[in-house]
Order: sequence, then structure tokens, then C-alpha cells
Amino acid sequence: MEINKSKQIRYRALNVLALALLVVATVFQSASAQTNTSLSRSTGMIGITSNQTARINVVRDDPFFRDDPFFRVELSFVDGEGNILEQKVYDLGAGKAVFLDFNGRDVPRSGVNRLQLRAVVKFLGPVDLLPAENCIPTLEVIDNDTGETRFLLPAVQKVQVPVIE
Repeated sequence: MEINKSKQIRYRALNVLALALLVVATVFQSASAQTNTSLSRSTGMIGITSNQTARINVVRDDPFFRDDPFFRVELSFVDGEGNILEQKVYDLGAGKAVFLDFNGRDVPRSGVNRLQLRAVVKFLGPVDLLPAENCIPTLEVIDNDTGETRFLLPAVQKVQVPVIE
């Protein structure tokens, strides 16, 4: 009888250990999925010349949540091949705005007067801190000689839903 009791105790201990490992693995997988999740918004392709600057702006319009923590936003410009031309990460607070400029003079051209690019905004951080619905990105093209805005676009043409692995 002592042998049967010993086997039962060992069997129960193994079951508890297996269950504990399963719970730990699930928690780590969930935490990993949350920290690697991001939401991005992208414009369509635009062209700028050497005397123009492209600017991506993002404002976090949170009138009711001024005490929310900062969250990270990554602004970038990419070319038609997806190569990063300019990129910067900002901590964006409620009611604040950030921008990133890409000057057309900064890229050597080989006989081509226009550079094709698009702007990308990535909202980085845990799923519960992705208030992308309260962020308003815009893209503008500025004439370098006069400082005038040539055109302004809402940068919300494409939304990619986070993929949780």
C-alpha cells in the first residue's frame, strides 16, 4: 500500500509540475506577444524634388487622458524598395506632437529629379498602450526656398492590424 501511495504522490506531483510549466509558458508567450505588437500607418508613394522637404507629423489628441503615460512612436521615410531613408523614435505624451523631416537635398540622384518615398508611422509598445485612434498623422511637402507647404495629406490610407504570434 505504501508503494501505491508513493506512486500516486509522484504522479500528482508530475501533473502539478506539468500544469505549472504550461501556465508559465502561456504567460511568457502572452507577454512576448504584447511587447512585440505594433500598429503602423502608411501613406501612399509621393515624389519630392531636391528643393522640397517631406515632413511626417503625429499629434496625440487625448483631451480626456492627459495623465496617460508616454508611448513610443517611430516615424520613418522609406523608398519604393522599402529601404529606410530617415527614421526616428519619439516618446509621445498626451496633447503633444512630433515630426520628422526628410530633405530632398540629402539624397544624391543619378539623373532623376524626383525621389519617390512614403511615410510610415509605427506605434510601439504593449497592446494596452497603443492609442492609435487618438493619434493623427499627416504628411506635408514643403518648398525649401519659400517655406510654403505645397500639399498636406492625412497619413491614414492604410492601417495594419497587429499580429499576435
